[in-house]
Amino acid sequence: MACSCQNKNRETHEVVTEAGKVVFTSSSKPTAEAVSKRYPNSEVRTKPKAGAQTAAK
Repeated sequence: MACSCQNKNRETHEVVTEAGKVVFTSSSKPTAEAVSKRYPNSEVRTKPKAGAQTAAK
C-alpha cells in the first residue's frame, strides 16, 4: 500500500469568490472549474505544490 506522503507535491486549485473568500479546494482542476460556475464572478486559483520553495527576495 502506498504511503500518504505521495500526494503532498500535488497542485491544489481553489475557487475564490468575488469577495476573495476561498469556497472550495481540490487537487482536480476540472472539478474546481465546475464548482466555480456555481459562484458568479469567481475564479479558479492554482496554489503551488506543498513542498515547493519560493525564491527569496
